[in-house]
Amino acid sequence: MIDMKKYRKFSITALIILVVGLLLTFAALLNSLRNSNAQKEGWVVFFVLILFATGIFLFFIAFRSTDEAELENVKKLAFEAGKKETLQEMESRKQEETSEEKNESEAIDHTVASVLTGMQGIRAINSFCNKVLSNLGREMGFVQGIIYVKDAKDNLFSPTGEYALTDRKPGTFEPGEGLAGQVAESKTRMVLYDVPENYFTVSSGLGNSQPRFLLIVPVLNNDESIAVIELAAFKKPDALTGKILDKLASELGPRIHKFAVA
Repeated sequence: MIDMKKYRKFSITALIILVVGLLLTFAALLNSLRNSNAQKEGWVVFFVLILFATGIFLFFIAFRSTDEAELENVKKLAFEAGKKETLQEMESRKQEETSEEKNESEAIDHTVASVLTGMQGIRAINSFCNKVLSNLGREMGFVQGIIYVKDAKDNLFSPTGEYALTDRKPGTFEPGEGLAGQVAESKTRMVLYDVPENYFTVSSGLGNSQPRFLLIVPVLNNDESIAVIELAAFKKPDALTGKILDKLASELGPRIHKFAVA
């Protein structure tokens, strides 16, 4: 650590030397004034005074800069200013994140509500599942979909709703069997970025095309998988899509369970 007291002593010594030098200079000038032109020597006196004032100013700066108490005060003020600025920045970020989370939550709720629109009055579970998939296609751009519902008697998941299927005829499966069975068993959403060939094929007036992405979502009721949703898409699903599907699945669980026990 730098010894500031040593530098303060040097500053004081330099000031003493400056004062002594000034006094000697003035003595020499006074002696010279007695024997020469006073007007000419007056400029010399003015120049010496400027040098002396400059020396005093430099001494003041050096003296203050070596004052440990003053340095600690400057450090403290700088720390407090930096701390305040950091806290303000953190608060600003927190407000932005809160606003973003609020907007995201509102977007999720709005989309889920739109998907569940028009469900009143539907009595058959097949019609209900078909409507959900149709709304998902409209609201979120999925090109195909299947909903498998579990039969409590034989523990098999059977295709109960479908959307825009062409040549693929889905069959039943047990928990742990195939991709959908793995999702039902793990109770965790799966996103497949490399859909197996001929897993889904979309036919239109422009010809046949292969969806690139597959989402498989478990539908839970009382922590039990009672259904599985498969959705195919051409566009890569983002984090918001996953959150919407998770929210939707939590809403569908009790509704599908009512159909199952009816």
